[in-house]
Order: sequence, then C-alpha cells, then structure tokens
Amino acid sequence: MYTYSIFGFEIFDSNELSKRFANAAFRFRRDVVDFQSIVDSLFVPTCIVSVERKPDGRYGVMRIVAANQKYIDILAVRVIPGESGNSVYSFVPNQVYTEYFPQNINFEDVCFNAAVLKKEIHTYAHIYNVEVWFDIYALPLEHEDGDICYCTYTTIMNTDAVSLLDTYNSSRTSNDILKTCIKLHKANNLKEAMESVIAEIRLICKAEGCTVLLLNHEEEEFSILATNYVPNSTIKRVTEFEGYYKIANSWKDMIGEEGDCIIVRNEEEMDNIRIINNPWYLTLVEAGVKSVVLFPLRQGNELLGFIWAVNFDIENTRQIKETLELTTFFLSSHIARYQIFQRLKQMSYTDSLTGLPNRFALTEYISNLIEKKEKFAALSIDLNDFKHINDTLGFDAGNRVLIEVTKRWKEASEKGSSDIEKYLTCIGGDEFFIVISGYKNEEELKEVVTGYDEALTENLTVDGCDLYVSASFGYAEYPTDADNVDALISHANAAMNEVKKANSSEHILKFTPDILRDEHILEIENLIRNALDNDTIYFNLQPQYDMDHKLRGFESLARMKDSEGNVISPGEFIPVAEKIGLIDRVDGTVARKAAMFFGKLLQKTDAKMTLSLNASVRHLMKSDFLDEIRQILKDSGIPANQLEIEITESIMIDSVDKALRCIDELKKMGIQIAIDDFGTGYSSLSYLNRFPADLLKIDKSFIDAMNTGDSCRQYVAAIISMGHVMGFDVISEGVEELRQLETLKDIGCDFVQGFIWGRPLSEEEVEKLVAGIN
Repeated sequence: MYTYSIFGFEIFDSNELSKRFANAAFRFRRDVVDFQSIVDSLFVPTCIVSVERKPDGRYGVMRIVAANQKYIDILAVRVIPGESGNSVYSFVPNQVYTEYFPQNINFEDVCFNAAVLKKEIHTYAHIYNVEVWFDIYALPLEHEDGDICYCTYTTIMNTDAVSLLDTYNSSRTSNDILKTCIKLHKANNLKEAMESVIAEIRLICKAEGCTVLLLNHEEEEFSILATNYVPNSTIKRVTEFEGYYKIANSWKDMIGEEGDCIIVRNEEEMDNIRIINNPWYLTLVEAGVKSVVLFPLRQGNELLGFIWAVNFDIENTRQIKETLELTTFFLSSHIARYQIFQRLKQMSYTDSLTGLPNRFALTEYISNLIEKKEKFAALSIDLNDFKHINDTLGFDAGNRVLIEVTKRWKEASEKGSSDIEKYLTCIGGDEFFIVISGYKNEEELKEVVTGYDEALTENLTVDGCDLYVSASFGYAEYPTDADNVDALISHANAAMNEVKKANSSEHILKFTPDILRDEHILEIENLIRNALDNDTIYFNLQPQYDMDHKLRGFESLARMKDSEGNVISPGEFIPVAEKIGLIDRVDGTVARKAAMFFGKLLQKTDAKMTLSLNASVRHLMKSDFLDEIRQILKDSGIPANQLEIEITESIMIDSVDKALRCIDELKKMGIQIAIDDFGTGYSSLSYLNRFPADLLKIDKSFIDAMNTGDSCRQYVAAIISMGHVMGFDVISEGVEELRQLETLKDIGCDFVQGFIWGRPLSEEEVEKLVAGIN
C-alpha cells in the first residue's frame, strides 16, 4: 500500500480505494440512505451520481446527489463563470450535473456503466480547457429508487499524465502508446513518424482504419497528416468527399466545451448522428462506417484537427477511448509544432510581394531535381531598366509592375505541353528564376523561354502611364553546364548578365564557359580593387620548422574577404591580381602589415625567428621596391637578418640582370633571399649558380608525388643535394603526411612547411604559438 499527495488530495492505489468504499458501504441501510455520510467518510474527492434508466436500455437524466468538500473543490475548478449560467459558483445537491460543468460524454458513459450496468470502472480523462487529468473510479451502489440507479464517482486531479499512468496499470495499451509517441520526439520527419504511430494505434484499437486530419481555418481546407487502413479496406476515404472541410469543422460543436469525444457504437447511436449532424451521417453511411470514436486535437484553445478510429472492436470501446484520449494529449503538441514550422517555412520560402517561391525555395527545388539526376534548365531573368520605373513613378508603381509581370508569367507557365514542368520564383526585387524540366530537346526549351519573353510584348498600364517592360533571359542546363545548385544559378546569372551588357534586341542567351571566364575575372577584379581601396586585405602567417620541430619562422600569406565577410581563396584572387597588374599593391599591403606585426612580436619575445615576405616579378621590378623594403625595416624594427624575401625562379628568365642587381642590394642590407616554388619554372644551373640566395623552396607538387615512386623520391633528393652543393638551405612546402616528413628526414631536407605541423595562423594564434615556445 502507498499514499501520496497532489494538490492537497490524498491518493490511494486501487486496492486501498476499494477498501475505503467497502467500509463506507457498511454505513448505509436499504431503507435509509445517507449519501452525504458516505462521501464525507472518504478522503478522496467523491460524489454520488443518480442515473435514470430508460426502458430501451439507454439512460436519461443524471444528477449529482451528494459530494464531499474535496469533490466540490474540483467542481469549482471546472466551472467557468458566465458560461454555466451562474456568475458565482455554489454546489446544490441533487442537481442535473450540467449545472456544474458542461455536458461530457465520458462522464455519462462511466456513470451509466457503473450505476445501471453495475460495473466497477477505473479510467481517466483529460479536460483540455483546465489542462488537468482526472484519475476516475466509479463503483455501483445496490440502492435503487425505481428507475433511478446510483454509483459513486471519484475523480483525482493530476497535471502529469505519466505519473497518472504509474497508478493506472489496467490499460497496457495506453502505456504502449506512450512508448510509441516517444518516436515523435526523435523523428526528423514528423509525417513519416506519425504514419508509423497511427499504424500502431489502429492495431491496438483493432480498427479497420485510423486517421489524423488537420484543419486550416484560414483557407477553410483540411489535410490528412497520417492514415492507416487494413489491407483491401473498402471504406471510402474522406478525401473522396467534396467539401469535407465543412463536415470536419462541424464536429467541434458536437464535442462540447471540455474537448470531449464522439463515440458511435451501434445503429441507435448512428441514428442520433443522423438527427444532430445529417451531412456527416450521410458520408458515414456512404463510406461504410459502422462505428467511430473521434477526438479533437487541441493546443491551448486552438483546434488543430481530429483523430479517429472506425469500425473498431466495440467490446473494447472504453479501452479504445482511453488509448485515443492519451494519444491526443501527446500528439497535439507535436502537431502544433509541426504546423508552426510549416507556417514559418511557408513565410520564409515565399516572396511577400508576388507570392512566388523565393530564393530558399528555389535552391531546395533545384537540389531535389539534382537528386533525381534528370535533365533540367535554370532560367535567370532580370527586368531591364526597372530602376528607372522606381525612380520616376515611385516604388508603389514599381511593385504593381512586378505583380503584373508575375501574373503574365504565371499564365505563360500554364501554356504549352503538360509534360513540361515550370517552377516560377522571385528571388528578390525584379530578379526572377524559372526552373524548366521535362522538355525533349534544345528547341523545345528555347520555345518555352521565348514564351516568357513574348508575355511582355504588350504594354503595362500603371497610374495612367503605358509602360513597355522587357527582360533579359539567361539559362544553364543540368548536368551539361553545371552539376550543383550554386554553379547552376551562377552560370544562368552569368548568361543573363551577358545579355544585359550586350543591350541588343536578342533577349535570350544560353550559358557557355567563355561567358563565365570573363565574368569571373571581372568579379574578382572588382573584389580586389574594393579590398585595396578599403584596406581589407590582410595576412596569415604559416610556421616553418626544422626537422627537429624547432620553429624557424613564418611565411606571410595574402588573404582577402568580400564585402559580406566571405573569404576569397588565394588561388582565385592572386592569379587575377597578377593578370590585371595589381599584385604589387597586394604584395606591398601584406608585407607592410605582416612586418609591423612581426616587429612588435620580436620586441615582446626577443625570439630568433625569420619573417618571409613574397615578392612578385612585377613588385621586384618596381623602381621604388628597395626604398619600400628599407621603409618596412625602419618602421617595423625587424633586424635585417630576420627578414627574408621570397622570389620566384621565373624572374631569372624575365629580367635576370635587373633582378640580380636588386637582390645584391637586398643582400647588402643583410636581408635573406629565398627562391620560391623551385622546379616549376625554367631556371638553369648557370642562373642558379649566379643567384646569391640563402634558401631553396621545393614546390608542393613534388612533395605530393614524392612517395608515389622511386624516381619521384630521387628527384626531390637530387634537388636537396644540388641546393646543398650550392650553399643553400632547403625547405619543402606543403608537407601534410607523416610519411612525407619521414622521407624528407631520410634524404636530408633542412626545413618543412605545411599542415602537418602548422596551418596558416591569425595574429592571435601566432602570438599564442610563440608565447608557448618562449
């Protein structure tokens, strides 16, 4: 035996409660019944209910003839002032129960079974509008007054459904449903998880079918979230009935204020549905439904939809009712979150002005098509001179133009072959995108695109002004032009921009690689110029080590971000900077910033490290290059012997005499010289022999191939040996693997640089590294 307290009520297990009622039963005689004494002798909230027995086996009026104070306190919780007819609650014995709370089918069913059919009942109920659960016990009394039968009715409030189940062990199925609903917490796809849950509920209910229906009150529509029927079921589905939203919406008036259920078990109860809701009755008959139990799905005061089971085992009506009641409690919160997510997704995936899918929806749609690996085209569209419309007529007029254009293109999308799919989107302002799939050939695709162009041939009238709007169309195909979402959109945009630049009568262009090459170079050039103008080019430092993992120093590496803070790969912007003649400005910016940082670091740590700066051919050939380096030494305070200039070996071909004079001057200053990317150019031993260098850097391409064959290993070993013969130290770039490191140790390399011991670092990371060593 055990007891515990919830909300001040003493609660007992079912055995203990039965004994309490047995003791109370001794207190009443057949001739004189003191109902009030019976309920007052019990510690748990209890009332006695009278039930009128009808000759046809049904029941009539039900009254609460007596109640102890604890039950009266519960009634006070359930009464809603103003809705029950009384502004102030008071309990009066022997009143019809609906004076105390709204009509409740669950209450009536329990009392009828206990009082009239003389069954001992233990069940539970959830009252949504006060968000509590009731653990319910009902026991028959022998006393009868003619056709008036009596039972005790005990309700114990609980706000925790799980702890309630701990005391309620007779319904194994309800506990199974609890475990089933846990799936929803872990589900990535609610709809798929719900299908699984509904299938299990149908089996537990031994029903022919089970369904979850959701209501969209704004659109006056319904949708089926999950459904499951026995194989070969002949029941007609609700989706086959026209205008079924009105029928589903009518159920809320039948449910009652407390979120009760609807149970139809036999012909008599089906006839009752015919009387109170004939449209629903007609669909039930046409569908072949003989029995149904239906519960509302609610979240707070919002009616989300309904769950029901049809053609179930009516012998287990109460167990099925309890199963669905508990299920709805857990499903409702998940469905509410699902609907909120769907609404947010709809908002985030829709352009607010045109109502078309937006950029997010576009990328998702294209991703799904790519997964199918079927041919399709992405069409980028931009209205020509749209800014002029906004500037002259105002943004409101511009918006009306966009709405009219959208209307015309929607109509164009509906024309043509039904085999061709067209997905029209607005990705911002006057920029549109259309995904076209299902076309047979290039000619058919071009015909579809031309249809959108021709849709703009007639003028638009806005504020009394006739406007002639045209657009530029560029398209790219999957998979021939691009094999991923970003590239496909980018290539279509490139073709569209090419049309705009041409400013000709031809408005449509298919993507070709030549377009992208010029477009990309121009884009990167603009990024470089903006970065130089705004001083947003920065540096990282990559550590260099000797073979014992002692820090030698750092190489400065140029880095750049766009206006949105996205990092641009050096492999993209360095070649463009070289091609357009801006590499010297990039080198100078990086050298100056890196040197100022490194000088301060040396002052803090007094470390014996080298800073290596890159100098392109163009930079080295500038007339003021040496003055620039002298100024860097002066401003940064770096000792000359701790500064190293890296030059590529190609300089020896381009202008060897001038280069040697410059390098000699650098050596006179005490600066070290490194030959970068050795082995990738056209240097000869004679040139190399004349070069007053200190360090030879082996290019990463040779290190990557070094362990692929004996000849590759011997080639790297020969470079190292040749460097040593000429008095150079040798450093290998791009060392990433332990096997590479071991090989370089074996063949006598002096230094290494690469991810194996250090990636390019920010200023803060460099300071931490040096501080940790010193």
